[in-house]
Amino acid sequence: MFGNYTATQKDLKTVEDGLRFVMHPKMRFVFKDKSKIVNTAVISYDSRFIYIWKINPIKLTFKIPHNLDILNEWQSGWWAGIVSKQIKKYLPDEIKKTTQFEIPIISGGFLTPFITLQKEKDVSANPYITEESYLATVVHEFGHVYWNNFKLWWQSNKKVNLDYIQTAIDLYSSGKSSSLSKNNLIHISSPTYLGEVFAFCTEYCSSEFFWPKHKQKIDKYAISQIEKIAHEEKLKDLNTQDSTFEPTTNSHDYALIVGKILLTQFPTNWTSTLTRPLIFT
Repeated sequence: MFGNYTATQKDLKTVEDGLRFVMHPKMRFVFKDKSKIVNTAVISYDSRFIYIWKINPIKLTFKIPHNLDILNEWQSGWWAGIVSKQIKKYLPDEIKKTTQFEIPIISGGFLTPFITLQKEKDVSANPYITEESYLATVVHEFGHVYWNNFKLWWQSNKKVNLDYIQTAIDLYSSGKSSSLSKNNLIHISSPTYLGEVFAFCTEYCSSEFFWPKHKQKIDKYAISQIEKIAHEEKLKDLNTQDSTFEPTTNSHDYALIVGKILLTQFPTNWTSTLTRPLIFT
C-alpha cells in the first residue's frame, strides 16, 4: 500500500514535533538524566530516502537515498532500535559503527501511513489512530531508550562483560581482584518486560501532560483489553498453564496492567523506582 509513498512536509514536521515533546521541560520528570537520550538517532523512511534526525538540537541530519522495498509493517509502528537490518547498511559510519550506549536508535514510519495502517488493524478500541497517538508513540520509544541505559536485560555492554569475566577469573585464581576493590557493585540484569512497563508509563505520563484525548483512548482500550484478559484468566489452571498476561510472552498487556497500578501507587517516584539498580553492596 505504501511501497511508493513519499513523505510530506507534514510527515517530517510531525516527527520533529514528537522530539520537541521528548525534550519538553515537563518530561524532565521522566528523563531526569538527559545524557541518556540526547545522542539518540531517530530514523524514518519512505520509498526514496532514509531520514535521520538528531535531537540535541533537533535537526534532520541525513537524507539518504536507498533502493529498499519499504514494507507496510515498517510504516505501521515505531521501535527502539532499527526496524530492519536491511536499513543498517545505509546508515552513516558514525552511527553504524557505534554501540547503542553511544548512539541509541529509534525508528518507525511516518504519520500518514502509520495512522492509515493502524486503522486497518483488527484491534478493538485501537488508541493509535490519531496524530496525538503518533506523537505519544515517539515519546514511548524514548522511554525504551532511557530504560535500556539503566536496566539491560541482556549482557550487551562488552566492556562491562569483560570486566565481570576478568574479575571472576581473578577471584577463582587467587581470591582477589583489583576490579572488585575499585567497584564492589554487582548489577543484576532486569527482564525485558520491565522495560515495556517503563515505556508504557512514559507514554501515559506524557499523555497526561500533553494529550488528554489520547489518554482517554488508552483508558478505553485498556478497559476493553483487560476485561478480555480477566475472562481468560478465570478459565486458567495456573498450576499447569501460564497466566494470560505472563510478562515474558505478553509484555504489552503486562505493562497495561502493572503500569497503571505503578503510576497510581507511585505518582511522584515511579521513574526512580523502576530505574533503581538491583544491586548488592
